[in-house]
Amino acid sequence: MNWQKAKTVLLIALLVTDIFLAGVLLVDQKRIEPREDSIAFHRETKKLLEKNGITLAASIPKDGEHLPILDVEYEHDTADNWNARMFEGKGKITTDRDQYLTIEGDHAKLKVTDNRHLIYTADHTSNRSLEQKEAEQVAKSFLEKRKFSTRDMQLVTAEQEGNRWRLTYTCMYNNRHVESTYTEVDILGDAVVKMDRLWVNVIAETDGEKPLPLASQSLLRLLSHESLKGRTIEAIDPCYYFNLEDQGSVENLSHATRGYSTVAWRMVLDGGEELVLLR
Repeated sequence: MNWQKAKTVLLIALLVTDIFLAGVLLVDQKRIEPREDSIAFHRETKKLLEKNGITLAASIPKDGEHLPILDVEYEHDTADNWNARMFEGKGKITTDRDQYLTIEGDHAKLKVTDNRHLIYTADHTSNRSLEQKEAEQVAKSFLEKRKFSTRDMQLVTAEQEGNRWRLTYTCMYNNRHVESTYTEVDILGDAVVKMDRLWVNVIAETDGEKPLPLASQSLLRLLSHESLKGRTIEAIDPCYYFNLEDQGSVENLSHATRGYSTVAWRMVLDGGEELVLLR
């Protein structure tokens, strides 16, 4: 079992030339000049993908959709509050250069990086084996007990190895995924032994909107990724995207927690892996 994150963000915002290259190739090969948002262009895009070993099982979305720009912030808290939430205030707090926070409790530890990335680990052994629904309830109880809201969470993958479960969740807003958020919960037996979490809270919708890139263009960009040969794209949906490092929104990234979302296409591959394609 591969326990790596089942999500890949293809940061291709600067790879504009390969779009036109693929478009020119398509037009030259088929001797047609379809509009990029036309049914004919979608059909030829699918054929070109298949010729390069990528199967498209999902319909190509119609173009022209816009999503509101969101004012969002990374989930964060004070050291004392994290201690209270995770260890009932009984943990030992240590900090390093204002970027790293560690809280050690009895047989458990919480590490916070840049005031937003949480990694919780705990010592636990158990021979108990849970069904998936039972594992989901264990994860939900763990999160809610520590004052994490579960209302904006959607389970995207559930993997089992022996009596160990890994459940991966993504943040949702108005039925759209908010990438690149994630919460990964590892359950051994009947207890949580690890949580890896990078989450955002939506503060408000702004008055602005952002158009989604043409889905056909985004798909053609996949032609340059050899690792996708032999794979199948099973779903294509619009999503929000927020990552201060990738978006280059601020200068001092280690202290920044707030910014604005952009938009992207979220594609699901056979096997459950996700691709997030930016403009």
